[in-house]
Amino acid sequence: MAEAHTEVAHKEAGLPQLNIATFEEQVVWLFLTFIVLFVIVSRLVLPRVTKVLEEREERIANDLDTAERLRKDAEDVRNAYEEASAKARKQAQDTILKAKEKIQSDIAKAQAELEETLAAKAAEAEARIAKARDEALASVGDVAGEVASDLVAKLAGIEGDDAAVSGAVKAALADAKGA
Repeated sequence: MAEAHTEVAHKEAGLPQLNIATFEEQVVWLFLTFIVLFVIVSRLVLPRVTKVLEEREERIANDLDTAERLRKDAEDVRNAYEEASAKARKQAQDTILKAKEKIQSDIAKAQAELEETLAAKAAEAEARIAKARDEALASVGDVAGEVASDLVAKLAGIEGDDAAVSGAVKAALADAKGA
């Protein structure tokens, strides 16, 4: 028996899957195993993988939609900001222009009032000067008469008639004014 066992072992030496005597059984088991694995994969694994892929695709689509919506919102906000900024700039320019015009009108008004005040003060000063000049000129005749009387008295040693000296001084002043 030991000899028979060694002979069988000797004949079956080599790779068992390449043994032609058991080849048909191996093919049948291959198909059965393939069918069982195919059923397990198609019924259990494939639906789970498909579900995960669909969820992932849906999540990506939602993320893309959200990103697009946020981009549009950001663009709307930017446009609104630019419009508000432009409106604020225009209002600021209008306010500055109005303030500038008001300041210029206030300056013109103040300048006109100042010119009017200065003109009134100048007229008043001219009137005072004219009055002082007239008073000075009026008293010049009297002073000139007194000075002439004193000069005649000191130089000539004679006392002159005040009325005659006054008349002569007035005549000389009238000649000076006319010239």
